[in-house]
Amino acid sequence: MATQTYTHRDLARLLGVSETTVKSYRSKFPTFLPVAREGKPVRLHPEALDVCRRIRNHFADGLTILQTSVLLHAEFKEYPHNRRLSTAKGLAGAGGLEPGLGERLEGLVQAQELAGRRLEQLEAEVRNLATLEAASKALVAELLQELRAARTAQTSSQPAPPPLPGAVKPAGPPGSAGPETTGPTMATARKIVTMHDQTGASAASALGREPRPEAPFGPPARPGPDFLGLPAVIRSERGELLGLPGGQSVARLLEMLTPPGSGPVSWSQEGPEAWTCVLPLAPALTREISFERTTTPRGNLVGLLRRLRTRSGSGETEASPSELQELFRRVRGPLG
Repeated sequence: MATQTYTHRDLARLLGVSETTVKSYRSKFPTFLPVAREGKPVRLHPEALDVCRRIRNHFADGLTILQTSVLLHAEFKEYPHNRRLSTAKGLAGAGGLEPGLGERLEGLVQAQELAGRRLEQLEAEVRNLATLEAASKALVAELLQELRAARTAQTSSQPAPPPLPGAVKPAGPPGSAGPETTGPTMATARKIVTMHDQTGASAASALGREPRPEAPFGPPARPGPDFLGLPAVIRSERGELLGLPGGQSVARLLEMLTPPGSGPVSWSQEGPEAWTCVLPLAPALTREISFERTTTPRGNLVGLLRRLRTRSGSGETEASPSELQELFRRVRGPLG
């Protein structure tokens, strides 16, 4: 009785797949699908049906070529000297066989997976570059807005022009020696009209001085040099205190975080050992950074950055511990 063999078409019909799919199985796993008879059509050995069925099921489960090859090796006999489908004709004339095909196929699959991982890394780097570019554009726009605001404030604070030649000084109150006053004063505009004769009147403007009103509150509070000189640290997610290169101080950290041309900072005390600094970033946009004097396990005094908030017209956001660590990493780069 003749042994049952199969053509590619027979296997495709029995498995419910296309003939091209069966040929691809033979191309990927040639050592498990030996040829029983050359010619047209090519006929494969009887175990080809079970091998192809396993390949179909493994691919349906999402296994890779390498994983499928390992499973086939554990279940079926392998013919290392079986010729590839793509090179069968070329080797038939020379009568040569190709050894070590399984090892070479495994190396090819590993190289393909390595290339796939490298491609994923490159895609992630491209996404990071796009994010950095968008952040740089936003920072440039913010700096331009701050520069325009600073120029407007500088223009509005220009000193008043000197008095015109020949201007008459305003007379002081009765019994006074003149318009001079003691203590801080402020300039006030006065307009004086002097009548000469019947031809008309001439007017001249002059600057008078009046006592400057006292400020309703005293000078704003701010921490002393001993607090600002503390080494700046943050607490990691594992509870460790992380500092800046060279033990950079709280004042140095605030200098790194203050945008060029921004307005003056302000301070508020939250306790005997805690202060909050408010940095103006842009109109209606501020950043609040809270520090607390604490002691390390080795007994060193440090300034712990314990909170960072950003306030705008739409609300406020508070940085998470991981975002604080990322902020420290960005600052460590220029300082390192």
